[in-house]
This record gives sequence, C-alpha cells and structure tokens, in this order.
Amino acid sequence: MNQDYSDHFDEFNEATIADAAKRFESMLQRKETPYFSEEVFESLSEYYMVRGKFDFAMKACNFGLKHYPHSLDLILNKTQILINKFELEEATDLLDNASIFHPSDTEIEYFRGVILMCSGDNAEALDLFRQILPLAEEKENVYFQMGMALVSLGHIPEAIEAFQNAIGCKSKNELVYNELVYCFDVQSNLLGGIDLFNQLIDEDPYNQLAWFALGQCYNQLNLYEKAKDAFEYAVAIEGDFASGWYNLGLSQMNLESFSDAKESFINTLRFEEPSAEVLTHLAASHEKLEEYTEAYKNYKKAADMDEFWDDAWFGMASVLYEQEKYLESIHFVKKAIKLNDINSDFWLLLADNESKLGNVISSEEAYDKAADLDPINADIWLNWSLLHFEQENYHRAFEIVYEGIEEIPDDADLYYRACTYLLYSSSFNEAYKYLQEALVLDYDKHVQLYDFFSNLDTLKALQRIIDQFRK
Repeated sequence: MNQDYSDHFDEFNEATIADAAKRFESMLQRKETPYFSEEVFESLSEYYMVRGKFDFAMKACNFGLKHYPHSLDLILNKTQILINKFELEEATDLLDNASIFHPSDTEIEYFRGVILMCSGDNAEALDLFRQILPLAEEKENVYFQMGMALVSLGHIPEAIEAFQNAIGCKSKNELVYNELVYCFDVQSNLLGGIDLFNQLIDEDPYNQLAWFALGQCYNQLNLYEKAKDAFEYAVAIEGDFASGWYNLGLSQMNLESFSDAKESFINTLRFEEPSAEVLTHLAASHEKLEEYTEAYKNYKKAADMDEFWDDAWFGMASVLYEQEKYLESIHFVKKAIKLNDINSDFWLLLADNESKLGNVISSEEAYDKAADLDPINADIWLNWSLLHFEQENYHRAFEIVYEGIEEIPDDADLYYRACTYLLYSSSFNEAYKYLQEALVLDYDKHVQLYDFFSNLDTLKALQRIIDQFRK
C-alpha cells in the first residue's frame, strides 16, 4: 500500500535488470521454468512493481519462492502485491508463515500494520507502527504509514508531524509530499504548506519533491504562474520526473499556454506508462490549439485504454462538435453521460449539438438538466437562451437569462444578453437598465452587443449610450 520501490535496486543497475526482465518474459512465453539467483528474482519483482506490472511481479515472486521458499524479500514483495489486489487474507497467511522462520521481524509487523489499515483498523495499526518504530531500519516508511493512519482517524496536525518526520528521515517518497499538501489543504492552511516547502528548499535547493509540493500548493491557491515556476524547477532538477511534467502541464493549461502544456504532457508520457488521464489532458491541449486530428486520436487512445473514462468520450464529442459533426458528437457525448450523468458540461454539449440540428425539444431538455446540475454556469443560460432567440422567441430568451441572473447576479454577460433580447422585444427602457448594470460590472465586454445588431441606427444609439457611460 503506497509503497515506493524506486530506491531498491542496489545490486543491479537499470540496464541489467531490464535485460533480466526480457529473459524472464521470454522464458514465460516458451513455458520454461525461469531460474535466477535469489537477488535477481527480488530485483525483478521490484522492477515490475515500480512499473505497475503486478502480474509479472507476482510471477517473479512465485517462481523465486519455488527456488528460495524462505526469502523474506520475496515474501514481503508478494505480500505487497496481495495487499494491492486487496487479497488481505492470503497476505496475512503469508506473513504468518514467514514469521515462523523470521520471528519478530519488523518488516513483517510493518506489513501487518498496513493490512490493518486496509481493513479499516487504523487505531490498531497506529499502535503497531509506534511499537516497531524504534526497531525499524526504514523509519521513513513507518512514519509515512503512521501519517496515513492519522489522516484516516482525522488527526491532521499529528499526521503532518508524522509526514515531516518521514522527510526528516530523508524520505524520497513522492506520496509523503502529496499527503502533506493534502493535510495543509484540509486545514485550509496552504500558506503554512508553502512556508514548510520553502524551508525545505532553503535546506536543500535540489529537493525536487519540495519544489513539486510547493507547486501543488500554489496550484490549489490558483497561483498558476508561481506553480509553473515551481514545477519547472522540479523537472530541471530531475528531468525524468513524470509527475512534475504532468503538473507543469496542468499549470500551463490554466495559464492558456497550450503549446507548452502539450510538450509537458508529451514529456510525461516519455517517463511513465500511458494512462487515460494523461492522454486526455494531452488531447485537450491539442484541442485548444485546434489540432483536432491529434486531439481526437489521443482522446480515442484514452477511451480504448479505459472504456469507463468519461472525459475521453466527452473529449471526442467536443472535437466532433468543433468540426460541425453534430450527429457523431451526440453519439459520443451520450456515452459520456451514460458513465456520468451528473456532469453539467456533458449535458451542455448534448444540448448544443441538439440545438445545431434543430432538435428543439431534445435541446431544451438537455439545457434544463444542465442548469439543474450547475446553475452558476453562465454558458448554460446563454446558450439555452440563444436557442429561443434564434426562433425569434425573444420573451422566452429573456426569461432564461433572467433566471441565470438570479443565480449569478454579478455576471456581466447575462446582463448584456438580457439587454439584447429586450431591445429585440422593443422594451427599450428595461434594456437600458440592464445595459447600465452590465457596463458597471464589466465595461469592456460591451463589444459582444455588436454581434447581435446589423442595423446602423441601432448600433449608433447603443454606442452613444456606452460613450455617455464612459464619460
């Protein structure tokens, strides 16, 4: 559970163990019984666990234990895999058998504590971790699990202390830093987190995990420029830091630096196995750059990788909508809605597609559903009202934006649109009131009015009012 294996290759370098992995897999394909030294089997299992290939890791453990049945490292690696698969009873039996030959071993007790946590017995697990802490060789791992147990028990200040102790033991586990950020966020004290991570950076400017955690804090505070700078330091220190590249990409997306974000997501995929999540963000960066072919291709890869990843289906629908392929777009957005029917963006896209096809009733139903789910999304009210405006039903169009104004009374776009519909209804005095309010909220957005009027006299009258307001 939440174990970091990246520092476990003491006996073998990456190239050597990668070669051993190829030979191991080749033997499996030929249905031969693999035979290596105990140390190679241990390193193979860890090699596969680092990469999330738990089936191969389990095979390495099982074949290794056939030859070396009392190897504690292989037993513990197999225990970890069983825990990851939530096969806790088998994991417990394995530890019970191991304790016969390795009585009072702290690593065995450590994994008993992890199993207790997985079973929801966090208080008992915490007691066990405290008992073995003085004797544990890798105290940073024990402190980390203590912190996780304390988080589950709702003891956030004590959890922060435990995670800080893990860092004090020179932990290089990314999860320790992630959990610290989480704790500071739960406490609504991200500024405290920023102070801590800056202190860690002062102590060691090459601590890429501290830079990474600092960036996460800034991201949570919507300080995207500062977050970007922190993530850039993290990947400059460790060029193959996949999580650093991924979060850098997220910050760049928020800063609308879509080309840079695309490169960051590409780098993420260079240094870790592809995932539906990363592929979806890469696709979104392509979409923002209007590179629709590449965007669709990556959204499709994400959906092929995980058919339940609703954002991938939505992404394909969004690309098809931009390409004016409305019928195809509806097909994919309905797949997204089937997976997640409480996402207002999905219903909004369905409504927009139906509107483009002239399916007024279907569009109306979808807009209504979107508004129920997210009444403070101005785009829903604006697009919904436009459906009726295009049918010259100006009164109904105004009613819809009026509902939106009641939900979002400080949104200038809704006031400008209300003004537009009232002018079309010849309700000039009312239109003037809404125009005044819109100009107060955001003067610069008045240019959107010009998209709705082609009559020169109307445009001149509007401009006079706007100019008077500016004076």
